Amino acid sequence: MPLPTFMRKIKKTLMEYLPSPTWPWEIISGLFIVIIMINSLKYFSKDVSSINRPFFALEIIIADLIWGIFDGWMLIFTNLLREGRYNKMISRIKSWDKKLATEIITNELRDTLISLCDEKTREQIIDMVYRSLSSINQDDLKKPKISKDDIIAAIVSTFFVFLPCIFILPFFLLINNLDTAISVSNMVALALLFGFGYKLGSCTNRNKTLTGLIIMLIGLLIIMLAIVFSA
Repeated sequence: MPLPTFMRKIKKTLMEYLPSPTWPWEIISGLFIVIIMINSLKYFSKDVSSINRPFFALEIIIADLIWGIFDGWMLIFTNLLREGRYNKMISRIKSWDKKLATEIITNELRDTLISLCDEKTREQIIDMVYRSLSSINQDDLKKPKISKDDIIAAIVSTFFVFLPCIFILPFFLLINNLDTAISVSNMVALALLFGFGYKLGSCTNRNKTLTGLIIMLIGLLIIMLAIVFSA
């Protein structure tokens, strides 16, 4: 069933700022945080009956947001470093002879799609890149700075890390029995880990089912360790 128009626009916007496979991994990291915190509840609380679940849920939300904000900032910081590196690379390409310059470009493009092209095509692309970069005026190179797109990408990253809270916390809060609430939350989390692990495998051209199972088993291992330590 196709998504409504406004949902497709939202999805397109999110994918522009955080393309695959980054966004499934952000959700998976958020899921791990939620699983760790929910299953550590009994370990850190001697009197289970005195647990204030809404307050604990708020702590989970804050933890997810903190990680999301940190992750978003690292995304911005990485972009700044990359822009600075590109500027330095262009300076070297302009100042070095063609042989050394093309070696730099070849190394930079080694792990991209052009590595799948035949040798003649690769040489043509590298030569085109060399001529294009060599023609750039050094004074036109902009000093790396935080852009609007960087900030939006960081916000989108934070949103994806926070998303598991929306999926899982309602079960944790609305089921009266704490043990049942934790068990149901774990089952939902494991299902989500498999689902987004499956998507991660699809994005990276890996075995989708195997990737989903591996991610889910990591979550299951976290749950089992929490049970052992809280026993």
